[in-house]
Amino acid sequence: MMKKPKTKLQKISLKSNPQEKLLIKEHLSELAHRFYAWLLFFIVGCVIGYLNYARLLDWLITPLHKPLFYTSPIGGFEAVFGVSALFGFVFSLPILLFEIIKFIEPVSPKFKGKKIIAYLHISLLLAISGILTSYYLVFPASLEFLGKFGSDQLESLISTKDYFSFVTRYLLGFAILFQLPLVIYLISLFTPVSAKSLLKQFKYVFALSFLIAAILTPTPDLVNQTIMATPIILLYLLTILILLIKKGIVK
Repeated sequence: MMKKPKTKLQKISLKSNPQEKLLIKEHLSELAHRFYAWLLFFIVGCVIGYLNYARLLDWLITPLHKPLFYTSPIGGFEAVFGVSALFGFVFSLPILLFEIIKFIEPVSPKFKGKKIIAYLHISLLLAISGILTSYYLVFPASLEFLGKFGSDQLESLISTKDYFSFVTRYLLGFAILFQLPLVIYLISLFTPVSAKSLLKQFKYVFALSFLIAAILTPTPDLVNQTIMATPIILLYLLTILILLIKKGIVK
């Protein structure tokens, strides 16, 4: 039985496959390279965090107003590692965004030169704002609520592992959540995102913000959930305002 001759389209497809595979391989190689570049800054941040461990630890446990304890031989090491890693991630967060932007830069002329530096500064500012909001607003409210369950017969003995898990959840959660305006703005550079469409989704964002607050906060009361959900809602409204300013509607 004779084989049917390949059509012109099939021949072109067969010829392009090796190029496509090579292109995919190059993209994966570049992605890995950028990941290692971010990892290097993360490690540098961890080293800086380790060198400033005492001051960072003092700052982190100040809202608790009591010492921490560990009950395992590696408890002290876990505390040092946790504080250093937390600082390292926050320190390298703008670099992570930078590597993501540089990875998608070839497909968009909107990410060039000074614009990238501006995005990095905004990202760092948003991350710091999120951490400070969490530290000065959410921490005191949550710890005060949880402390009400103690008594003379029931005194808390908080381990370093549990406390740093609690702290990390808030600090990193808010540092990432506060990137929302920048993320939506960057998305709007690639695909049309109107303020009107975002306003239509506000009711869903409102409900989702309280769902996120319920997941992140260990306190079941509405007060603490509202404290955590409010910044998310305000960030979403801020994003809408930024888009309106971008369109020239608001000056």
